[in-house]
Amino acid sequence: MPNAPARLIGKFVDLRPLAESDLDRRLEMVNDREVQKLHIGVVADTNTKFDMESWFYALQEDPFSEQWAIETKDGKYIGDIDLHSINVIRGEAWISPMIGDLEFARAPAYRREAIQLITEYAFQQHGITKLQIDIPSTDRQGLEILNELGFVVIEETMFDFIHDVQTVTLAATPETFRRS
Repeated sequence: MPNAPARLIGKFVDLRPLAESDLDRRLEMVNDREVQKLHIGVVADTNTKFDMESWFYALQEDPFSEQWAIETKDGKYIGDIDLHSINVIRGEAWISPMIGDLEFARAPAYRREAIQLITEYAFQQHGITKLQIDIPSTDRQGLEILNELGFVVIEETMFDFIHDVQTVTLAATPETFRRS
């Protein structure tokens, strides 16, 4: 992460660069069926250690992507946020948050603050004017948090018709963003 700060500091969580030492715990999280239902909307295939390492190293080489670990104030890694596609289309980027420790994923304050920190960082440090996110329609808490922060729905597409899950795309701009 060239020119990125070492940490983004919040009241409940801090964001720091994702490290190779986080991968074993991340693998446990992304393979948890409840975590998959929360962040994808359905149960997905199991990832392997090789899958996780390949993902991590590929993203480390991507100049348009930054991976931030979400850490509690006592230093516990609880998930991460991928800030990606940074300025691939001028002024735009995407975020993909994943809090895989369900104790914290179900606590809105942690999710809200992690998204707020990365959103402020994207606007201020990267000059992003439109930040987008995809989440499943089944994540009611996530949709509520994003709405509170000023993200607006720009598109809904069918993801899984068997389980009636839509992918909801939302976007925020510096003008619509609301610090909670």
